[in-house]
Amino acid sequence: MKKIIGFVVLLGLFAAQSFAGEQYSLQTAKEQVVNENIKVSIAYEQYVLVKSQARTKSLQLLPTLSVDMLIYDYQYAILRTLVPEPSRFFEAAAQKDLAQAANVNRRIVQKNLLEDLENTMFLFQYHNEMLESFKKEQAITNEIAARSQEAYDLGAIDFSEYYRTQRNVVSSKTQSVNGNELVKTEEFALKLILQVKDNQEALGIDQLEFYNEGLDFPATAEEATTIAVNNSKEVEQFDWMISAANKQKKGVALSWISWGGVGFDYFSRVSIAKHEVNKIELMKKKAIYEIKNQVVAQYSQIESQKQKIAYQAQLLDMAREEYAQAQAAQTDLLNSFIATKKAELNVMYAEREASKLKYELELKYIKLKRLIGANMITNEIPRS
Repeated sequence: MKKIIGFVVLLGLFAAQSFAGEQYSLQTAKEQVVNENIKVSIAYEQYVLVKSQARTKSLQLLPTLSVDMLIYDYQYAILRTLVPEPSRFFEAAAQKDLAQAANVNRRIVQKNLLEDLENTMFLFQYHNEMLESFKKEQAITNEIAARSQEAYDLGAIDFSEYYRTQRNVVSSKTQSVNGNELVKTEEFALKLILQVKDNQEALGIDQLEFYNEGLDFPATAEEATTIAVNNSKEVEQFDWMISAANKQKKGVALSWISWGGVGFDYFSRVSIAKHEVNKIELMKKKAIYEIKNQVVAQYSQIESQKQKIAYQAQLLDMAREEYAQAQAAQTDLLNSFIATKKAELNVMYAEREASKLKYELELKYIKLKRLIGANMITNEIPRS
């Protein structure tokens, strides 16, 4: 009999594990994104492709065997084979720089995905907490509505007051439905980032702690902007692209030294190459301005958010004091009961706002972490 019971217990545990969804901590989720997300894979394949093209350009500089050697003046053919056109050297060098730019882009894709992942995981947790709060609010509004129904049936209150309590019940139910939709949307977003194959399984997320505020961020926005620009992968990518464009420009400028001669479009091609360099340099400047502005704005918003949190803490204390007084003064009368329950709801609303502000602060620090060029896996903040 004991063997049978033991077998049933093991079978139950196995079934529970089979139907349970995957469980992720923040760290394991980050590792899965880096290793399995399809956007990262596409960016890597693009890097491999450009790198292969660079290798092809380099190999094209080597001598080649041509039928021209057998048909035309072999001395001319051999010389043409052994001495590539100067522009081809610059094209090969430019392609290597483009490969480096593609590699940096791969890192950019990773950083963006990791930022989205962390944001979504915190929002997922926040809205799950709000769902619990909505359930409590719904229970309180149901209590008030039930007592109001009794009072209305006895003629103690008029229809408008009774109607208001019933409307609050419906509103709280609608609020729960909307909150549940948000949670589902964020869950599907997480599954997409994590590349979870079965969208029907529940997604388990370990409890997240607020930690980003405690990272070693620069003390001032001025220091942070310098660090952000120095460590920006977007700026680094533009540097490689500018280097490649300059080499292509030199190649075009020397294209008149060619075995095939120079065409009438020579000066137009030189002009186009120059403008391409100017365009990328302007794009780099724009990226630097945007990074600096965003970092300064983020520091300002973080400071404002901390002030909001401090003020909301005061409001929460007031709401709790009001609720305590309402409980102490409560009687069996309906008005006293409703006043106490409203005071309880006010505490709940104040707690929600305090929680929302704290989550918003964490999201601002996550954005700052990304802007400043931190390692999004280890959370290491660069110092220079």
